[in-house]
Amino acid sequence: MNPFSVRFWKLLRGLPPSRKRSEPNNVVRAAVLQLEYDPSLRNGRVFADFFLSILSKISSFMPHVVVFPALTDLFFVNGIWSLPFFKRFPKNGLGIPDPVTQQCEWFMAEVSRKMNCVVAFGTVHGLKLCGQGRFIAEKRVLVKDRGLALVPKRWLTNSEFLSSLVEDGIRIVVTPTSGSNVYNEWDDKYHFWSHAQMVGYYSLKATLVGKVARNRLKDKACVCGPIPITQNHDGYIVRNESLEGSAVLLAELDMEKLENFLTEQRNKFNSLIQ
Repeated sequence: MNPFSVRFWKLLRGLPPSRKRSEPNNVVRAAVLQLEYDPSLRNGRVFADFFLSILSKISSFMPHVVVFPALTDLFFVNGIWSLPFFKRFPKNGLGIPDPVTQQCEWFMAEVSRKMNCVVAFGTVHGLKLCGQGRFIAEKRVLVKDRGLALVPKRWLTNSEFLSSLVEDGIRIVVTPTSGSNVYNEWDDKYHFWSHAQMVGYYSLKATLVGKVARNRLKDKACVCGPIPITQNHDGYIVRNESLEGSAVLLAELDMEKLENFLTEQRNKFNSLIQ
């Protein structure tokens, strides 16, 4: 086992053991992350403490789904890959060696196995989905008999595509993404909030903020759903209020309420065309 794997194992061993979930069958627990990247994160112990604090909060919630942001492997560059010979390996525009991305992928797969949940995340090579320690190539999986799909942000404005997902049984759409230099509230709602209302599904958005290269990324992680089934009738199950800083959003998704909403919408549509 290489030194990077040893550090990972120490981090995973720090997690509390997985416990048997006792919530109703219609509830899916989700943990959605907003992570702030700090280029000064160069110490392995600081990296481990950072991730352990986040994973401990997640583990105590016993989620079925965990969503990390895009470019999660960025955190692993200085925190794990701290040896001088990393320059031998090919890197991309963000300076992330391929072995670092591979270690990030391995770590996320282990998190999914250890916590017995589905984990979605992004790297410089794209979005990934894994469960029970294995990667899911088709980017779709059943969570408590409900369909979950990993969908890039650029597809979230395609009403026809999203409607076809719901018709195929998808009820949860997860999207790891990253912020931008200028946060646009309406653009955010257009991608993540609006189609959750029009089509009818739960939208889980995890995001990366902080200083990346010459950019200062700003964004807000959130969990959206149809307005009538959200507690405050605003279309949000939970939403981070800050454009900066790290946060762990915890949400209980009531799948029965969502199914009732979809049934009601279909009945309304059928009554109009008769």
